[in-house]
Amino acid sequence: MKFASGAKFAVLSFLCVMALAFSMGFALSSLLTRAVEGWEWENTAALARREAELRGIDTLLAAHGETPIDERGRQELARLMQGLPEVVRVKVWDRNATVLWSDEPRLIGQRFPDNDELKEALAGQVSVEIKTLEGREHAYERTGYTTLAEVYVPIVSRTTGQVVGVVEVYKSPLRLLAAIQRARLVIWTISLAGALILYVVLFPLVRQVYGRQVREEALQAHAAELEAQVTARTRELEAQREALFQAEKVAAMGQLLAGVSHELNNPLSTIVGYTQLLLRRVGADPMAEQLAKIASSAERCTRIVTNFLALARQYPPERQLTQLNQLVDDAVELLSYSLRIDGVDVVRRFAPDLPLLWADPHQLQQVIVNLLTNAHQALRSVPTRRRLTLTTRYERASDRILLEIADSGQGVPADIRTRIFDPFFTTKAPGQGTGLGLSLCRGIVDAHEGFLRLEATPGGGATFVVELPAGAPAEAAEAQRAVTTIVPEPGKAILVVDDEPFVADLLAEALMLDGHRVEAVNSGAAALSRILARDYDLVFSDMKMPGMSGTDLYDEAARRRPGIERRFVFVTGDTMNPTTRQFLERTGATSVTKPFDIDGIRRLVPQHTAARAAVALRS
Repeated sequence: MKFASGAKFAVLSFLCVMALAFSMGFALSSLLTRAVEGWEWENTAALARREAELRGIDTLLAAHGETPIDERGRQELARLMQGLPEVVRVKVWDRNATVLWSDEPRLIGQRFPDNDELKEALAGQVSVEIKTLEGREHAYERTGYTTLAEVYVPIVSRTTGQVVGVVEVYKSPLRLLAAIQRARLVIWTISLAGALILYVVLFPLVRQVYGRQVREEALQAHAAELEAQVTARTRELEAQREALFQAEKVAAMGQLLAGVSHELNNPLSTIVGYTQLLLRRVGADPMAEQLAKIASSAERCTRIVTNFLALARQYPPERQLTQLNQLVDDAVELLSYSLRIDGVDVVRRFAPDLPLLWADPHQLQQVIVNLLTNAHQALRSVPTRRRLTLTTRYERASDRILLEIADSGQGVPADIRTRIFDPFFTTKAPGQGTGLGLSLCRGIVDAHEGFLRLEATPGGGATFVVELPAGAPAEAAEAQRAVTTIVPEPGKAILVVDDEPFVADLLAEALMLDGHRVEAVNSGAAALSRILARDYDLVFSDMKMPGMSGTDLYDEAARRRPGIERRFVFVTGDTMNPTTRQFLERTGATSVTKPFDIDGIRRLVPQHTAARAAVALRS
């Protein structure tokens, strides 16, 4: 429900005046209550002391420890009630908290050492309390009363000045409470009436002053709101512009990395392939050790090129059986130079018996590289003890595989722990981050039915945990077993097409290891002439070639010799090209990525033959 500003002011001012009235009424009634009660109990205590002096009660109490109280003393004690108005009971206590005399004979001789008010009185203080008669010492009063005021009056010896006993007076508070209630009613009436009069008199003047102030404040608030909106929208536009710039920069870097990687594929294929062939030929020759070192370095270069392509997102999402430990090793190798020059000690704690993952290795490698890069940047702010601990383990109870990436940096502040996975949120300086890394990582892990979380790190630092489900679909595992059990089938007629003579010769030599009849040509036009002239069981072709490309060769061969297109296997380093990927998806043709493995090329022949036989049986 909305009110006009005048109505709001009227309501608010009325509430303020009433709040003032209530505050004054409460304060005055409280002061009055304390004053009246104080006067009442002080008067009662004074009367009790006077009666005790008149009756010589202090002398009786002082002598009580040596001689018992005689009949005359009891009569004097009984006369105490005669001079105390509205008193319903009197108790006289000695120093030992024992009832020496009372108008209720059953109380005489009883001890109540746990009575706190009595203890205060024996210490010399007058104690007053209005009670509901629930204590053990009120057993004889609660039958006739529900509430009584207890006044404990210490009796001081006139000769020694010591407290020799206590006179406890039970007094009905009804008259006092009724008088206080009437006084409160008068005070509240005066307070409320005065507040109303004040409101009626002052309201017009205050409204005029307040109205002008409200208008000024409303204008200022509106201006501030507009300014805040402009500032927020400006920041939002700047963030979007920065994110767009970073995205374009990442895309450009991806194109550059992919281009460099593609140019390296052909020479790497030659180095890797011929090294593997030479290792087969030399056997136990002393040269084998040198060749093994070349093969190891070439394989490292191959992994680096593959990692570049993965970071450039040049691979379509494709799940396969994946070994997590190998992915982590590859990511560390990709960043090994920068980690080494910054003095980061990388500790690997890998579980040796990890099950395989059913995952996209390139996407998971992006996640791992991003987390390692963030940890590396956090360690740069630490002058010493730069340690990066990588742990993998398998939890059998949940059938999950875990990767923990822990650094010894300064950790993530508690106030931003819940925001670090938000898109565009970053703690880095402008130009050093987009705030998209962790958000994209969580998206990839979620797509793999896993979890990415930040955990507390004992001793400081940050620990990111990647949790993924283990295992693979049954059909995928069966396909993996089938790949390893296929036996080579020699005697096939194979045509190899590649504009790089070294690569073409390498492919031919690798295929001839299994006794195949292989011909190699270096152009698409020459390959088409061979295909039209004779029959081949398989055609291994490059994708990008001058003149007639691999796709042109495929289409022309299919047009002029229908059926031959099903025998094509493309060997290419051009996976970065969307047109290439679309062609492979459209045709369903088999493809191998450069740099390739010699044994992988050899296994393709029986695999392709088996696949063609299966298609023939289904048709």
